[in-house]
Amino acid sequence: MEQNNCWLPSLNPYDFDTDYKQYEASLYKKYRDDFINSHPLFDGKIVKVRFLPIIDGYEESFIHFTCKNYENVKDREPDFKRCERLHWIRKVIENYLCKNSCSNSDCDGIKIWEEPWKMYSRVHFLFEEERYLVIIEKRADYNLLITAYYLEYDNALKKQLKHYNQFKKAKDASVTGTSSETPSTTGR
Repeated sequence: MEQNNCWLPSLNPYDFDTDYKQYEASLYKKYRDDFINSHPLFDGKIVKVRFLPIIDGYEESFIHFTCKNYENVKDREPDFKRCERLHWIRKVIENYLCKNSCSNSDCDGIKIWEEPWKMYSRVHFLFEEERYLVIIEKRADYNLLITAYYLEYDNALKKQLKHYNQFKKAKDASVTGTSSETPSTTGR
């Protein structure tokens, strides 16, 4: 898919004629630059990543953001759709208010909503045009980056849009004072 947004970088695809370890090293450098050496901010708090366990010398979050089956260390397999978009994660968090921010932008905005998760609240950033989802979890003193991935299947995208529309309906109902079946959440 072609990126039509001034802030969203082009995809970083893997060239199957080159060594995967070199590609992985370049991904890891970008990951470290974006989340270890510096941190994006959301809602006035830094966004951190999970470090443990260390898998093959990499932080758990890096494996999660680049692999299909990151839980099975022995059979770790790259997810090239995740890999080529790894450098989008920070950009989505930092530019979630992108609606019409560029004169040449076709961005309809990042859809953002919160859902309760255990004792926390998770913020979902859905970039519908790019079929890309980023999820962070609000903590007391920081935000924790949970996941980010490409929504390859239409039903996965529709499911996320359904969650967004339920949130929006509940938010609209709370503003107008009418009741809704959807649990109330806070959001932007």
